[in-house]
Amino acid sequence: MKERTLAVAGLFTVGCLLAGGAAQAQVDLSGNWAPAEGFVQLVPNGPPPGDFLGVPLNPDGRAMAATADPNNESEELNRQCQNWLVDYFLDGPAGFEIRPIVDPLDGDNVLAWQLSGWIDRPTLTIWVDGHAPPSSRALHTWGGFATGRWQGDTLAVSITHLSDGWMLRNGAPQSDQATVSLSLAREGNLLTEIFILRDPVYLSEPWPRAKTFRLTDNSPTNGTGTVNDCLPAQVLPGISDGYHAARYLPGAKDNPARTYMAKDYGVPQRVALGGAQQMYPSYQKVVRKLYKRPQGYCQENCGGPRRPRQPPARAAPATQQQPAPVGRAD
Repeated sequence: MKERTLAVAGLFTVGCLLAGGAAQAQVDLSGNWAPAEGFVQLVPNGPPPGDFLGVPLNPDGRAMAATADPNNESEELNRQCQNWLVDYFLDGPAGFEIRPIVDPLDGDNVLAWQLSGWIDRPTLTIWVDGHAPPSSRALHTWGGFATGRWQGDTLAVSITHLSDGWMLRNGAPQSDQATVSLSLAREGNLLTEIFILRDPVYLSEPWPRAKTFRLTDNSPTNGTGTVNDCLPAQVLPGISDGYHAARYLPGAKDNPARTYMAKDYGVPQRVALGGAQQMYPSYQKVVRKLYKRPQGYCQENCGGPRRPRQPPARAAPATQQQPAPVGRAD
């Protein structure tokens, strides 16, 4: 009986070791990754003013988005050297690089995976060695603090301690209470990134997005300079003097977000300002009743590779141009 008990215990121990080894198994994520698909919203100047369709903004989020002035906000003294948040690893037009950080005493032991790109986005270090998140009072940064664990062949990542900023380049706000659930899964030369943003301040529901990247020989980190090279460049009276915030007053007539989507796309502002209901297919019925195709409707940067079909027996409408660039371009 004793021998049988020892044998069972031995099998249990071996099973635990094998299970532990499988849990620690890691897929090699290293390489240079470029977007494998076309951009939907990332036209040259960024998403159009007032275009927050599909973003589950709550009333506070819609109010902030409707009064955003991202062109001038980036000139504020405290934001002239601001990076984009980790969202930009998914939204940015350029790719990124992934490299392992290994134990200096054991080159086979990966301590973390590091994602980096151009100088206008933060480096994201994903600790996989059991790092515990810091205190809730610890410093919040543009890159945040990330820990990951392997779930089969997928690296599941939790990102906390983020600074406030923009979740979209046209001024959709993101608070310093936001957190991110990130999944990275590699299949051959393709990398799928699933990004779920939760923001109790500006979102009423989690906002899930996904994007696929392809392995490439081109390095995405060949931008010149570093974030440390950035210093405020100039002082503009009323904007970057350190005493003013760049915002449009509610209802301001010079705010392009008030009319741009309705005029150029036929989408009413109350629809363009987003909301959780827009994440579901049933909302198509609501939009169908409200949409009116405008005169001289958009023919360029319309959110897809194909241009709208011309109406029969009518002259081609004049090309609509977007206003000045919104926010910083990558």
